[in-house]
Amino acid sequence: MDLLDLTPKSEVIVVTLKHPATDEVLKNEDKSDMTITLFAPHSKEYKKVLHEMTNKRLKKMQGKGAKDITAEEIEEISLDSLAKTTKEWNITFSGEKPKLSLEKAREVYEKVFWIKAQIEQASEEILGFMKA
Repeated sequence: MDLLDLTPKSEVIVVTLKHPATDEVLKNEDKSDMTITLFAPHSKEYKKVLHEMTNKRLKKMQGKGAKDITAEEIEEISLDSLAKTTKEWNITFSGEKPKLSLEKAREVYEKVFWIKAQIEQASEEILGFMKA
């Protein structure tokens, strides 16, 4: 047995979006599956975003005028993290296939709130690959 055999082989997670009520794979106009590709939690890109967000929180909690983090700020941090760790997507939103940008990703994740749960589930499955 080699320890490297017990590590994920991919630096990304590809999430195929499903209808939240029927579990049917969602399709674009061109009949392609709607997918979102994210950097996996063990990837350098994901860790960079995690460190950036953690450092912001630590700075806020230090020094003069330090204040508690609110639930709204936690939600903002979560949206920012999700948007910044999105590598690419193939989705239809508001009648078009939008180009990925930080702003557009935040808008999609905020308005289509159930996508986050599907992404979290896919992440857990990747990280739980060793569970029998």
